[in-house]
Order: sequence, then C-alpha cells, then structure tokens
Amino acid sequence: MSSINGTYLNNNADAKLVVTDGNDSNGTFNGQITQAGVNYSVTGHYHFQNSTGNPTTISFIGTNSDKGYVAFTAYSPDHIYVKLRASGSRTSFDGQVVGLGGEFVKQ
Repeated sequence: MSSINGTYLNNNADAKLVVTDGNDSNGTFNGQITQAGVNYSVTGHYHFQNSTGNPTTISFIGTNSDKGYVAFTAYSPDHIYVKLRASGSRTSFDGQVVGLGGEFVKQ
C-alpha cells in the first residue's frame, strides 16, 4: 500500500480528496474528490524525482458526467504527503471555469 493513500482536505478550494489504490511502482492512483458539494471520480499520476527520490509531483483529474471536470497539479516535498501544495480548476457544463488552489492537508 502506498503512503499517498488517504484523505486530504483543502479548505481554500472547498475540496476533499480521497486517494485509494496508490501504486508506487507505476505512479498511479484512483479515488474521489468532492469540490463545492459535487463528487467526481478521480484518476491520478505521481512521479518521484529521479524515479525514487524526493520531491514528488502529482496530477489528477476528477470527472462527473453530469457536471464536468476538476483537475489539479500538486507538489509534495517528501513521500509522507502531509501537505500537497496544489493548483487547479473546475469547469462545468453551465459555462463556469473556476480557478482553485491551496494545500491539501492529510487527515
């Protein structure tokens, strides 16, 4: 089990990220993000510097077939993942394009 797995809160972006199925050997994970009360299914990727070291860069996209997409890129200085410094956006079928940011803090 990867140490990236867990629940993260980002109060600035009104988001809760739940990471499951983290796989350090291929750098993928699945999960769910709830942003502004809307649930999105998540697929993500992460990469260690030089394939084994710190830091880690992370990207993920959340999809909801009725609402749209939410996507983030993030940075962790280590493999403990206490805080993920992140920037992202949400786009929806009603034309909203919203910039999102802040830290995802592991619970």
